Amino acid sequence: MIKKVCGICNNPNKLIWKAKTRDNPCMCKDCYILEKPSQKPPIKAREPIKKTSDKQAKINRAYTDMRVQYLKMIHHCQVSSDDCTHVATQIHHRAGRIGNNMLDTTKWLSVCHSCHELIERNPSWAYEKGYSIKRLNK
Repeated sequence: MIKKVCGICNNPNKLIWKAKTRDNPCMCKDCYILEKPSQKPPIKAREPIKKTSDKQAKINRAYTDMRVQYLKMIHHCQVSSDDCTHVATQIHHRAGRIGNNMLDTTKWLSVCHSCHELIERNPSWAYEKGYSIKRLNK
């Protein structure tokens, strides 16, 4: 039986821990621990996931422009509740913002903040008054 010798410390009495490779000689455990890299190679930084898709970003840009124009055209609150300020600052989407409803101005209402909050907190009242439209036919 041929005894292998550590390629670093040349001690024939120590067991070989790592076999010879193209880059490294045979090593005993002590030499391997001293020679091995102290840390793993750095992990490449990953690109973060986009907050919105390219398609949705295009829709959002169009919506922003349309919203500004709509509020310039209809600058008074279309609900006029008891706490109304009568100055429209927000758009209420009567049928939600999903799909084509986001850019459908026929389903928009220009409202002040207090009226918009009233509509969102009282959905049954909003459906009754026509300020909201049900999306699903039951």
